[in-house]
Amino acid sequence: MKFLKYAVLFLGCIVWATGLNPTLLALVGKYRLITDGYQYGDLYRMANLSAFKDPRQECPPYTPPARKSTAKKVHLYIVGDSFTEAQRVGKSDFAVDQYAYVKWADVLHVKLDTSATNILLLESVERHFRQHLATPVTSVVPDSASFTQQISSSKFMHKLDAAFNGKQAQDRFEALLFQNEAFLKVKEWKADFTYHLFHRVNTNVTLVDNDRAVVSHMDTDTPNVTSSFTEVRNSELDSLVMNLELTKNAALTMGFDFVALAIIPNKVSVLQPDYGVYNQLIERVYTHPKLPVPYIDVLTDFRKMGAASYLKGDSHWTCEAQNLWLNKANALINTLVDQENI
Repeated sequence: MKFLKYAVLFLGCIVWATGLNPTLLALVGKYRLITDGYQYGDLYRMANLSAFKDPRQECPPYTPPARKSTAKKVHLYIVGDSFTEAQRVGKSDFAVDQYAYVKWADVLHVKLDTSATNILLLESVERHFRQHLATPVTSVVPDSASFTQQISSSKFMHKLDAAFNGKQAQDRFEALLFQNEAFLKVKEWKADFTYHLFHRVNTNVTLVDNDRAVVSHMDTDTPNVTSSFTEVRNSELDSLVMNLELTKNAALTMGFDFVALAIIPNKVSVLQPDYGVYNQLIERVYTHPKLPVPYIDVLTDFRKMGAASYLKGDSHWTCEAQNLWLNKANALINTLVDQENI
């Protein structure tokens, strides 16, 4: 009995420490002792509705089109959101010789090779575009060497605050204790029961398209700038474009040859733009008379694809939609390279 008490105490200490420490939690996940909770999609993880349980699958390898011109090497740098993070796209997906990616929150220090064609691509999901371009982009800076700087406080008290942050700690404990098949099934039963009896779902998601699709609450019922239905005044639109101009000028001064833009539509903007008064952010940015950069536009294409453009239980695109975007991205890269060689 005494041994059992100490065993339970020891196990409890491990669970407590792992739940408070993101590094330990990542280590547990690395050895597949727990799942990451996203195996069926980020939206399913919040909603737990069986109708949107969609097992994650790897996309088949993508082969980029051949470059028309090989006179100079092409180096691509992306400042991006989750749509261009490493587990979705990488160097092999682009017709380039060198590739680097940095999250908007971090800083990429670069030493540009001036003998190559250097392209900076700004990729933002629609919900965060207004936040990202509220000021000129500062995620790329010139330096004597290339490396990524993760921006986080190194002060002990700040780290301690983050460890005990209520929402973050709750998420870590939930991932550790409840993101397994047995608990997921129980949560699924509860979510299905609540939906069918009361037509209520988790407040972090919204059902659209006659309940045939689930999207992030940030994209719909929120007064914040993330929503597709929050008004965008012309003055704000002008500021966004002006900040793009300032970003482009800074990049050209740094040594980049081209700057391009890609806004990935919110899922609701594709599946049900009439959910509210759609602010038409993407179209208005792309058709702005002073837009200073070329862009990749997939909104119309995704709407033609309909439900096939986004994963059922996730806010990210399907392999088919991703390939469509990659085709357009590579076409733009080839156009820019050809333009420089004229």
